[in-house]
Amino acid sequence: MVYQSPESQFRVREIKEVKGMKKKEAGPFLLNEVQKKNKKKHRFFKLKYIFLVFFLALIASGSYFIYRTNSAFDQITGQENSVFKSLIKMLPFSNNFFQILPVEGGDVSPVDKINNGELDRLNVLLLGLRGVDDPNGGLLTDTMMIMSMKVKTGEVALISVPRDLYIDIPYSDAKGKINEAYAYGMKSGDWQEGLGYSENVVEEVTGLDIHYTASVDFEAFKEIIDTLGGVTIYLDRPFSEMYQFEEGGIALPAGENIIDGDTALLFVRARFSSNDFERAKRQQQVLVSVKNKALNLGILSSPSKIISILNSLGKHVRTDAELWEIQELAKLVYKMSDSDIKRQVFDTTDAGLLYETYSSGGAYILLPDGDDYNAIHKACADIFEK
Repeated sequence: MVYQSPESQFRVREIKEVKGMKKKEAGPFLLNEVQKKNKKKHRFFKLKYIFLVFFLALIASGSYFIYRTNSAFDQITGQENSVFKSLIKMLPFSNNFFQILPVEGGDVSPVDKINNGELDRLNVLLLGLRGVDDPNGGLLTDTMMIMSMKVKTGEVALISVPRDLYIDIPYSDAKGKINEAYAYGMKSGDWQEGLGYSENVVEEVTGLDIHYTASVDFEAFKEIIDTLGGVTIYLDRPFSEMYQFEEGGIALPAGENIIDGDTALLFVRARFSSNDFERAKRQQQVLVSVKNKALNLGILSSPSKIISILNSLGKHVRTDAELWEIQELAKLVYKMSDSDIKRQVFDTTDAGLLYETYSSGGAYILLPDGDDYNAIHKACADIFEK
């Protein structure tokens, strides 16, 4: 029990009485005391209310961000609740966690094989297309490039597959150009089938196992480069393409050029003033520049930045890799060596392993020397031996 002096006890009784009086009956001093205490109590509850509103707003905005991100990555990966699954997979105890809970499918991820030392060479197929909503051949993959990485050494190779290569369309008796495979897959199912068909024909042509495939349309390509603040390319001689595009021409001087997304797209699409093989070389050049700029900005070492960029590209990027795998792949790209990137563009030169001809319908096509892919298989398998 707390001791109170007679004076303090009298003062407490006085204040209690004042609370029940009308304002004019209470003395000014005691009334002021009560008002001060009431104001303090009011401020306290006001602060609690403001804090509660702020806290609820924070939770709501965070939940909305997670919801938006999860929706975007569900689109990109074709997986339900992809963000939540990947967040669990990224946790330190994830391996034990997934041993306890059932997971979809029994296949071991290529990333897990790398971590277990079972896979030393990783092959990622990159597809560039105009876009699903483009009526002018929007589903034709005019860019087909393999990024091949040796995990232990950090060596990297870029292998471009020409779009006019004439192949057997998977799961049918039809023949067509290799850049039509994605569209055939879309007819048979959805974009996942499109990726699968493209992956199938590229494996047949190159002899390489394709571990992951990703498609990027024009809008994603431009936005990625603009997000990076443009990319730098070096030209040995001036480059121009004035007549191919409705959007206008492109003219770049020799030397260093910093180009934005729109210019970069014209640069990698241009072929009237050169050819498809030169275009493939320019595509490889821009891809390396994108990788270098992303490294300089620290994007590839920051999962949150990767998620932020891909979150804005939900409608324009598709991949069969899950979010946690994308993060691990970014770590591998971060370690890649730029000192000696191997490059292969198959063409119709003496060493290009292809020859040009025409189909029965009169279309321009490319076929492998000797009418088989043995030489191309060997070139792809031995590319790091150059």
